[in-house]
Amino acid sequence: MFENKKHVFWQAFFVTMLFFLLGLVFGVYLEQLRSDDLSMAFYDSEVSLYDSFALGELIDGNITSCENLKKASIGFADKIYNEARELERFDEKSKLTESMKSIHRKYDLLRTLLWINVIDLKMKCPMNSIVYLYIYDTEDIEIKSKQVVWERILRDVKEEKGNEVILIPIAEDQGIESLDYLLGFYNVDEFPAILINEKDVLYEHKTSEEIGDYLK
Repeated sequence: MFENKKHVFWQAFFVTMLFFLLGLVFGVYLEQLRSDDLSMAFYDSEVSLYDSFALGELIDGNITSCENLKKASIGFADKIYNEARELERFDEKSKLTESMKSIHRKYDLLRTLLWINVIDLKMKCPMNSIVYLYIYDTEDIEIKSKQVVWERILRDVKEEKGNEVILIPIAEDQGIESLDYLLGFYNVDEFPAILINEKDVLYEHKTSEEIGDYLK
């Protein structure tokens, strides 16, 4: 009788371990699929950014107009803004591998390059920009709460202003040297923060209407 109970126990143990391992492998597989999808989206965004660079060069030869340039830049910024929101939602659910952190860092470099391009484009065509600088890897509840509020405010700004503003969210703690240089140049030393048109740095929350007053 005792031997039968022992046998049943080991059977149950092995079945449980089998389902646990299958679940783990399946979870990693699903994350890898999502990671592959995000990698493809990143490369697509990378091509769009280079296209925006090329369009900016054409304006010097009067081949394109400021309106076309602004439209392309805002369209691309909106694209990677939406991808950033999708990436953040997936980050909240997925902690199984380091692949997502790597993809996130690549996106932050892409957004930094977009910001640099926008700074250059503003010398040719006037446009509004808001760069939202936040901390990606933090367990500080106060900072997380503050960032949640900032995200809601900026979402409202974008919905109200639409194509009047380019919104670029960038995580500042990704070890991107070009971004660190820009933050030093514009004297942004606390996070989260927003930088409006490379002039005004806001650390404390404002309403979407108050932020709108800073725009041209």
